[in-house]
Order: sequence, then structure tokens, then C-alpha cells
Amino acid sequence: MTSPAAVLIDLYDTLVESDWHEWHHGMAERLGVDARALRQAFDTTRPARSIGAYADEEADMRVVIEATGIEDPPGDLVRDLTIMEHAFMQNRVRLHDDALPVVRELRARGVATALVSNCSHNTTSVVDRLRLDDEFDAVILSFRVGARKPQKQIYLAALEALGDVAPADTVFVDDQVPFCDGAAAVGIDTRLILRSESPPPLEGWATEFNGHRVITDLRDLVGSD
Repeated sequence: MTSPAAVLIDLYDTLVESDWHEWHHGMAERLGVDARALRQAFDTTRPARSIGAYADEEADMRVVIEATGIEDPPGDLVRDLTIMEHAFMQNRVRLHDDALPVVRELRARGVATALVSNCSHNTTSVVDRLRLDDEFDAVILSFRVGARKPQKQIYLAALEALGDVAPADTVFVDDQVPFCDGAAAVGIDTRLILRSESPPPLEGWATEFNGHRVITDLRDLVGSD
């Protein structure tokens, strides 16, 4: 492919970065639980949270707390942690330096762009604060569409939102191999981004690339000039 018609880009640890481990340790201290138990609680509840199974941010937080073994957490505890999480998402999630310049360059070249993220309700504030609805032609959040990577429905939703772009004319960028696998399964070209300067994402670094082309910077999508 010489120049794609569309590029789909992941959000967390691809477009933005944050101090996720710091947040998890702070939350674990507030709850009085082991940080490993909290990470497991996030992991076990993530699939449901990321397809919008719960009503709002507080409902998402409640199921995470319950998954740590705290039964029927009081409402004020759920609200306090939801506020803490919201503040973290507002203040500690930041764009990589290459993020918006590359997205803007792609659009200037006539390439359609979509943000495609596995996420829960708390990501709405990040998208709004960074004005990503203005920066991308489409923003596809898993909790809104009821499907998450690597399920094919989320990739197809992105292609449809961009005007039914053909998979073969599209590039997908993500930091996780399984999500690149999902895109490849529907015929989309893939780029696995592994940023050497960033701390490992919550899911961990990929150790096998499954044939996906590896990049270390989003500028590789538009050339180094």
C-alpha cells in the first residue's frame, strides 16, 4: 500500500501516555488492598466495562472495587474513588509529542482518520479535554459501540464511520499484538507501535510480533521528514 485511504489509531499507550501504575498504587492504598489484587480486579472487569455493560463511571468503579473482595462498598467510597479517577484522567493523561502532528498531517494529505479505543466511561473526559473529536474524522470508543478489540465489529464500525473505507485501503496502529491480530483478520494492514521511551503499558510489552510491522514513533506513518 503506497498511501492508505484511512488510518485507525489506538488511544492508550499509542496516542497518549500516563502513569497508570502510580494511579493503581494510589487507589490500592485508598482501598487498603494489595496493588496486585487491584490490577487483577481491573483486568477481570475490563471486558465488561469496555463494552458499556455498566451505566456510568460510578457503576464501573463499583464493580472494580467489588472485584477486589470488598462486598457492597459504601456509596461515598465509590464516589470518592470515581472523583480521584476523574482527576487522574484529567491531569495525568497526556499526548505523545508525535500524536497530533501526525494525525493532522494525515488529514492534510486527504487520509481519513479514526481513533479506536478499548475503554470505559472514564475516557469521555479525556477525549473531551484533548478535543479529539475535532482532531479525528471519527472517534470509536468500545463502550459506546458495544464491541472491543479484537472483535471485528469495532474495526468495521470505524470503517463505516469513515464512509465505508475498504479494509485493504486502511492501516491500523496499536501497541498490543492481539488487537493488531483482530484488525488483520478483517483485512486491515497493521503497525505495532513499541515506544522505547515509554514505561510498559498495563498489558505489558509484546514479546512476539505475529508478523505485524513494528514502528517506534507515529511519525513513521508519514515519513521522517
